[in-house]
Amino acid sequence: MKKHSILIFVVIVLVLLTSCAEVSITTEDKIDNSQQNLQVHFVDVGQGAAQIILSPRGKVIVIDAGNNDDEQLMVDYLHNLDVNKIDILIGTHPDADHIGGMDAVIDNFNIGKIYMPKISANTQTFESVLTSVQSKGLKISTADEVLEFGIEHEVYLNFLAPIGTSSDRNEMSAVVRLEYGNHSFLFTGDADDKSENEMIESREELKSTVLLVGHHGSSTSSTQAFLDKVKPEYAVIQSGEGNSYGHPTDEVLQRLDNVGAEIYRNDLQGDIIFTSDGQTMSVKTKADNNQAKEEIERQLTEIDSSIEGLRKNPDIEVHSVPLKSIEPHILASATVDNDNPSQNSTVTVTVKVVNENNIPVEGAVVDLKLNYKTTTTSFDDGVTNSNGIVSIPFEIGRASKGYTVDVDVNVQSDDLYTNTSTSFTPQ
Repeated sequence: MKKHSILIFVVIVLVLLTSCAEVSITTEDKIDNSQQNLQVHFVDVGQGAAQIILSPRGKVIVIDAGNNDDEQLMVDYLHNLDVNKIDILIGTHPDADHIGGMDAVIDNFNIGKIYMPKISANTQTFESVLTSVQSKGLKISTADEVLEFGIEHEVYLNFLAPIGTSSDRNEMSAVVRLEYGNHSFLFTGDADDKSENEMIESREELKSTVLLVGHHGSSTSSTQAFLDKVKPEYAVIQSGEGNSYGHPTDEVLQRLDNVGAEIYRNDLQGDIIFTSDGQTMSVKTKADNNQAKEEIERQLTEIDSSIEGLRKNPDIEVHSVPLKSIEPHILASATVDNDNPSQNSTVTVTVKVVNENNIPVEGAVVDLKLNYKTTTTSFDDGVTNSNGIVSIPFEIGRASKGYTVDVDVNVQSDDLYTNTSTSFTPQ
C-alpha cells in the first residue's frame, strides 16, 4: 500500500499569546491625550481597595492605594500606564487596606491635590502617609460634602460624603461620584448604612452607571434603599480571594441582583477596566485575558494530539513546515439602539471593529446602506475611535411601518475589508 503524503500547516497566533500574559495592562490601556475615552481601573489589591481614573485629556485621579504590601504593585501599575503625575489623590478614610500603599504613591509621583476626610487614625500606616505628604511639601484638603468641580469641561467630580461627623472611620469615608457624558461612577470607600441614608436624605444625584460596592461587599453596606437610588448597571466588588470576612456577603449579592446590576469582582476576575467615550461603555478583565490564553493552549494541545496521531499512522507521511502567523483581517459587529423605532425618529447604529487578535481597530471607515421598502439610503462618514467603535445616527423619516429595514455595514481599514449587518422594524 502506498503512503499518502500530507502537508500540515499549523497556524499559531503568536501575537495573541503574548497579549494574554499575566499582566493585564497593555499598550491600549496607557494614557493617550488625544483619545476621547475615560478609563477607570479597579486594581486587584486583594482585600483592599484602589482605583485609577484616566481622563480623556490625560488627567489622572487615584482613589485609595490598597494595603501596605501593595505599595510596589500600585507603583508598577501606574508606571505601566505611563503615569508621571497624579492630579488628584483621594484617600477615602485612614484604614490600612485603603491607604496602605498611598505613601509610596506620593513618594514616587508628582502629586497635584490630595483629599481626605476629616478623621485620623493612631496607626503607623496613617503616620507614614502624613510623613510622605509633609516631605513633598503638600497639603491635605478636606473631602467635604457636596464639593463639586470639573476635572475638564466634560468630566465632573463630586464629593457626596461624609455628611456630618462620626467617630467611625468607615462612616466618615469619602464618597465620590464621577460623571462623563451619559455615564457615571460612584466610589463609596467603606461607607456603611448610616452614611448611605445621609446621602439619600441629602437628595444629591446618586444614580450611577457603575457602583463600587461599599465596604468590599459587607452586609452593613449597600442597603436596598441605597441601591434603589443608585440603580447601577454594573457593580464592582473589591475583595480578596478567600478573605476571612466573608466578603462579599450573600445578602449584598442578592440585593445587587435585585436591582439588575452586572457584578464584577477582583477576587474572581483580577483587574477590572471600564472604558467609556461618554456614550458607550466596555469592560475588560484580567480573567478575560487568562481565559483567551487557556483556550489557545487547549487548541494547540488538540493540534499536537492530531499531529501525533497522524505520525503513528503508517499510511500517512507527515511533513513539518515552519510556523506561520495568522493572515491579518478585521471583524465587525453592529447593533441598533432601537429595534422598533417610531416614524420620523432617530436611530443609531453602533459598529465595533477588531483585528485578528481581537484588538480594537481605530480609524476604520464604516459605510451603512439602509434598505427601505421603496428606496436605499447610504451613509459613509463613520470612523472608529480608539475602542474600535463608531456610532452613526440617522433619521428614518416616514419609513414603512412593520417593514424590516436591513442595514448593510461595510468596513475598510487600510487594505482590509469586512462586512456585517443589522436591522430595525419601524412601528
